Amino acid sequence: MKGILIGGSVLLVFAIYCKMQRKNDSPKIFYPKKPLGGYNGYIVPPFGVVIKESEKENAALLEHEMVHWRQFQNEGLLRFGYNYLKEAKKVGYDGNKYEKEARTVENDYCKNNYTECVRSGWSKTVYNPEFRVV
Repeated sequence: MKGILIGGSVLLVFAIYCKMQRKNDSPKIFYPKKPLGGYNGYIVPPFGVVIKESEKENAALLEHEMVHWRQFQNEGLLRFGYNYLKEAKKVGYDGNKYEKEARTVENDYCKNNYTECVRSGWSKTVYNPEFRVV
């Protein structure tokens, strides 16, 4: 019984924190040397934004991730996560409407062929020849 109460309390606190973060327009930004998955940036709702340390001054990349943060704010944690993954499964990374919306500084070609543009250096957001290499 005690475990159920503790678990329920933790879930309640997490739900409240998520709701609060949906109103936070200035999330915490973390700058690790080597972010998980080799990415240059991503969000971890409801905790904040991760930007590779070497990209700390990259305003275009930060704006890209802030669009994702606003998507989380608009939809909430579970809905955003589910819809993002559903979209990625349906049309892939480059065709994902959430990613396209975040490619605000890219030209039309790079909005639709982002992986190629990032790997080749045509992207205005970031250059990474190892981007999405499995």
